[in-house]
Amino acid sequence: MKLIHLVGFTLSVFLTANIYAQDDYVITDKKNANASLKKDIYSVPNPDYTSYFISPTAYTITKRDFRIANNDLLFLKLTYGLSSNTNISLNTSLFGSLIGSVKHQLKVDEEKSIALSASFGEFFMTLKDTSVMFSGVDACFTLGNHQNNLSFGTGFWFINSNIEMIQNKKQFYAHSINFGIQSQLAKKIYVMVDGYYFTNYSMFAGAAGLKFIIKTRYALNLGVMPMLRNDIRNNRYDIKPFVLPVASFRMLIERRD
Repeated sequence: MKLIHLVGFTLSVFLTANIYAQDDYVITDKKNANASLKKDIYSVPNPDYTSYFISPTAYTITKRDFRIANNDLLFLKLTYGLSSNTNISLNTSLFGSLIGSVKHQLKVDEEKSIALSASFGEFFMTLKDTSVMFSGVDACFTLGNHQNNLSFGTGFWFINSNIEMIQNKKQFYAHSINFGIQSQLAKKIYVMVDGYYFTNYSMFAGAAGLKFIIKTRYALNLGVMPMLRNDIRNNRYDIKPFVLPVASFRMLIERRD
């Protein structure tokens, strides 16, 4: 039973782990000063613009660039830009996960983007006699730019395992709704808030904290991750909140022509 609970909890965390444009209200006599201030703030690029703490943005990295993301020393994600609109990724973890994904961005205009993603793989390859296959599709809409943005998304996930997991089921699906907000506070500091809500299991997982840019290619994200869940076993809405620390390190390796 403890193994089932651990698998279910890890699955929930991993799913959440599978990220407003500011208008320029400029008074005429302050236009030059505001433009100079904005240029100064944006002079340091944001290398970590494809996701928040646990949820994605609609953005993709540039063609032939690499992105490496590590979350809480447990999860590692490698991303490569097939083109400036299409990325492929490989997700691994200390639990033996191996999940591949592809993400395609549809740019509506300079401040609006839509992304479609698909994922498939195995959650616990290292557990003997245990198989938990995962597949899913999701869509995301992002409004803004790499510095300041707002995202909404939805996804459908299917799990096929040889052990009973949620509600004593070996096969089940989950529907999620996700959101994310990022705002630049200073040249190298951002605030982020994001989360997932799994509609058919009354579960919410979110994250809030700060992003620190190191030089121009690295990002360190530090925050907290609250989780709320419904006690399905007792068939009642018993909210049991708890909070976990969350830390992630991301690196963008840009191509050199």
